[in-house]
Amino acid sequence: MNSRQFNEALEKLRKAPRKVEVLKFLLAGYTNDEIAQSRGRAEGTVRKQISNVYKDFGIKSEFPGDHALRDKLKALFLNYKPEWVINCSPAITNEASNQPQKINYDGVTSLALSGDEIVEESGEELMFLAINILEALGFEQKFKMSQASQCIGYRLKNPGKRDKRYQIFLYQTICGLSVSINKLILDPYLLNLHYWVYILESGVFSDKIAGRFLVLPGKENLFLDSLNHKYWNILEIERKTVGDFYLNSQQNPEFYDPNTNELTTICLDGFREYDLSDGESYLCISEDKQFDYTWETFIYSREVLQEFIIYFGKILLNRNWYNISDDIDIPF
Repeated sequence: MNSRQFNEALEKLRKAPRKVEVLKFLLAGYTNDEIAQSRGRAEGTVRKQISNVYKDFGIKSEFPGDHALRDKLKALFLNYKPEWVINCSPAITNEASNQPQKINYDGVTSLALSGDEIVEESGEELMFLAINILEALGFEQKFKMSQASQCIGYRLKNPGKRDKRYQIFLYQTICGLSVSINKLILDPYLLNLHYWVYILESGVFSDKIAGRFLVLPGKENLFLDSLNHKYWNILEIERKTVGDFYLNSQQNPEFYDPNTNELTTICLDGFREYDLSDGESYLCISEDKQFDYTWETFIYSREVLQEFIIYFGKILLNRNWYNISDDIDIPF
């Protein structure tokens, strides 16, 4: 790797703070286990992150824990960025003490995000975070994990007469993570925005869905206080973030546009589901095209993923599955 390639790889790495953190531990000579403990991560997750760091700098091997690989990485930095090696002496433990404090979510530990930290991460990084959180929650005690390509599914172990379907799916995309959860789990927490439309052919009003949303638990006030001024004030006035609401009335659902000679839905003018409120306060929910019994959402933020997975992971774990039966064995 020449100087230009090295600098390009380093510049790309700087955009992923978690990788930089792992890199510093590597250059300081920490073992996989020590890095895992220092970062509050599973060792398997750390091994994968280390492997990705090696790939970024053109170091390839099936054994990412090999000391020879660490020597190659260190040699690269001694050649092009020696100050990184000098500054990553074992005194890194002092630096770690200056990192954002760890937050405990009822037994699930993760690093807090600093104000200037990039919170959007790749689908691969978000996938490992989700798996790590579920592991910390003790998900493996009740659920079995299955993997196919870039998708992971969890369903009850030895379900017997209980629900045999997968209850949560994680699908890795290039720049985010798709998460699907059983509709029975999410339905009580959804905000459903409807609107009325008049069908001329039949002469009746039809109930349409404008969008389904999940306001993150604990972010209700942020969501309500940040509602886009273009949208309707019924939610803000009633301080509601769960349930069914109509954006117009049956009595006056539409108006006639003389320019186009068409009926236009007033309530949907300028409506964009991703511009409803503060983007960190809610998620857009849609039908999962592959598994029709689940709702799907796309997550791009580490912080949002943590809140979502921890909250609903606990609900899945604490659910009384003995009262739920579904004999459909979903192939995966």
